[in-house]
Amino acid sequence: MSRRSQWKQVANGMLGDVSKARTVEERENVPEKACGFCRNFSENAYASDGRGYCKKLKVGSDIKAVPPVYVMEGEASYTVLFNSDGGKCEHYTRQALIDTSGSEVNDPSYRRAHRQLKK
Repeated sequence: MSRRSQWKQVANGMLGDVSKARTVEERENVPEKACGFCRNFSENAYASDGRGYCKKLKVGSDIKAVPPVYVMEGEASYTVLFNSDGGKCEHYTRQALIDTSGSEVNDPSYRRAHRQLKK
């Protein structure tokens, strides 16, 4: 595999969902097993577009492929949007959601909007 094709694979893995034009309905649709509800999702603190990273998967992974591709080694994490469909991902573990008070979530690695805590 050439260096150029490797870079294209990395760029597609990092920016595939983020860079494609989406309709309002596509942006607002949150699947039952959305990546944002997974314990392995970590929201990007610098972007407010729902971009985040998977703590388990690395660049080169593709959870939408048939069969899904899982790359577990490397330095750069797999970039996903919070509303990406994680239904096929074998590493998906749903986060426990609570809704009692805004003061219980102080860790910025969890989305304030979902009020997530680990059990």
